[in-house]
Amino acid sequence: AMKLTGGLSKKIGLPDYGSLGATCGLEFELPEPGDHADPGAVERRALAAFDACARVVEGELRRRRPRPGPPPGGLVEGGSPGGGADRPDESVCRRRRPATPSQLQALRSACDRRRVDAVGLVRGRFGVAGPEALTVAEASHLIAGLRGSADAGEPSQDPQA
Repeated sequence: AMKLTGGLSKKIGLPDYGSLGATCGLEFELPEPGDHADPGAVERRALAAFDACARVVEGELRRRRPRPGPPPGGLVEGGSPGGGADRPDESVCRRRRPATPSQLQALRSACDRRRVDAVGLVRGRFGVAGPEALTVAEASHLIAGLRGSADAGEPSQDPQA
């Protein structure tokens, strides 16, 4: 018998330098073709397998894609929708997400290219001990500013907010 093996992977970008990926792999045996076998049968089976993998991968990416969260910029303010300010919902106390490892690496790389002290930059801009104390939104803003000033060829060492 012949063996058919196939797979499909897909990775999508998420806001703030994140990503999400999914992979599907299939392997199955095909019957031995006879002299009278349809020459396109193997190709149709392979295409059907890839189509099945594509549906699974797309479904998994949809299922795992993060839902929109609270707006950036600090603790979420205000009460629950339609409720009074005297009864804030759970999101009021929820802290912002910390910068991701990918963001911290991108920030360090951008600072290195611009010859900017990353620790000094975040201390001066946000009053925190270092890049690891940044939030996703803060890190994203700094990275975009550093990349923007480098792309524009500006000599400034401090990206504008």
